[in-house]
Amino acid sequence: MKNIINGKENSILSLISWIITLIVRIWFGLVKVKFFNKEIYETYFIKNNGKTNVVAVSWHRNAIFIFYFFGRKLKHPKAVMVSKSKDGEIVAKVAKYFGYHTARGSSSRSGKTALLDMIDFLKDEKKGKFCGTPVDGPQGPARKVKKGMLVLAKETGSLFIPMAISGTSLLTFRKAWDKTIIPLPFSTVVLGFNSPIIIPPDLSDEEMEKVRQNVEDSLNDLTDKVDDMCHYKG
Repeated sequence: MKNIINGKENSILSLISWIITLIVRIWFGLVKVKFFNKEIYETYFIKNNGKTNVVAVSWHRNAIFIFYFFGRKLKHPKAVMVSKSKDGEIVAKVAKYFGYHTARGSSSRSGKTALLDMIDFLKDEKKGKFCGTPVDGPQGPARKVKKGMLVLAKETGSLFIPMAISGTSLLTFRKAWDKTIIPLPFSTVVLGFNSPIIIPPDLSDEEMEKVRQNVEDSLNDLTDKVDDMCHYKG
């Protein structure tokens, strides 16, 4: 990024990211959060106390609010994957305001480098770390799991936890490939979790594909469940 962004541009991007962070904190601070399978959230995200690392995943449509929520709620070390682009530079700066370590790359650009960065982050001696990114990004197809985060959980022995959100009043970007959703102020969000799974390190490619498909089905079922709870039609 040093070769792409000069000092003046960096200052401008820093100002933009600060303004975005302020808006996000105010906007989402007015949203009420309820939980589906709250015991999973409390056990593995809040009361973890350094016992294990967690790779938490969702669909790309949920990314904005989930990014905010865990940035505000989780006090232990956390990381997200951010694309290597000027837009990604703004996201990375916002992420740092929320206490995230950023692994720069995506499945379409420098993905291997970012994945290795996340593996190093989770393999540090200290436990109780959180790492997450959408599993159908950065460009889709929507609601189809890519293997990157599965590999991350397998290589690091981390728990793999699917999660999804929906809401009672959502701004939906229907022309976006992922149909991004953003909760409106004073609305209620339902944040749901499925039970954690452990991915054995010695899985064959065929077995890994079965895990991938099972995760995809599970995450779609969870998404439909929280949508139904919020009477959201998508």
